[in-house]
Amino acid sequence: MLQAMKLARQQQGESSAAYGSILNELGGLYRATGEYGKSEEFYLKAIAVLSESFGLDSANYATAVNNLAGTYRLAGDFSKSAELFHEAIAIYEKTLGKDHFLYASGLNNLGLLYQDMKRYEDAEKLHREAFEIIRASGKKGIPYATSLNNIAGPLRAMGKYEEAEPLLKEALEIYRETVGRKHPLYASGLNNLGGFYCVMGQYEEAEPLYIEVIDILLELLGQGHPDYVAAMANLGLVYDKWGKYDQAEKYYSEVIKARRQALGEDHPRYMGIVNMLANVYEKSGNKTRAEELRKGNESP
Repeated sequence: MLQAMKLARQQQGESSAAYGSILNELGGLYRATGEYGKSEEFYLKAIAVLSESFGLDSANYATAVNNLAGTYRLAGDFSKSAELFHEAIAIYEKTLGKDHFLYASGLNNLGLLYQDMKRYEDAEKLHREAFEIIRASGKKGIPYATSLNNIAGPLRAMGKYEEAEPLLKEALEIYRETVGRKHPLYASGLNNLGGFYCVMGQYEEAEPLYIEVIDILLELLGQGHPDYVAAMANLGLVYDKWGKYDQAEKYYSEVIKARRQALGEDHPRYMGIVNMLANVYEKSGNKTRAEELRKGNESP
């Protein structure tokens, strides 16, 4: 991809649409591997190029803005993320209309950010609006299933479990039928249903789902991928809540190592998992070890 970028720059110039498109793709690649600083760098370059090539009111420009907003969301910079998602949605509405898939996608992305910010009612509203746009197409494919998953997220968080569960199960079945069992989207569906069972205290149901997620993502993405690491953290949480502290310690420790390397010790996701392991030590009766971990004097 870097070679393609150099070639496009040499043959078509740094202001060409082709060059901007490759920069945009590189931003996505780095985001997928958790390298958010590099992702931001390439998305900013892509935005500068695409704004010149297509204009500030174009869908191409809006998509690059939307992508950068996604990187900021994953990096925990919610303020920047929200500002850019709103900008992208406004452009999609103006240029494509409210019945377009990209407009719906923008709504879903902003809804996911609101879930992260615990603005669950706002998130549900956005996800339902996006779902209606997608449902109007008449196709029960991947976007339809993803919208079901998105709606279920805030419903679960607000304790509306009877509404959330059938949506998660329907989405998982659509993923199984459309992409098969060895696919990140199917793993995502398993992960969401596992999270539901964990919240409900049904740990025996959650455990095998998370184990399957880990197996799929290890095969498809590898140990260092953020989604694999997140799945490890989720299984650790199941064991934590289940009272199986030795197992929880095992998974939390692996997540700490991975996030220290990928994100650094000042990142909220790293600090959060350290605190969760310290809590496990406390619940196991080892308060001294918990204190040392929190102080940074012990590495799992």
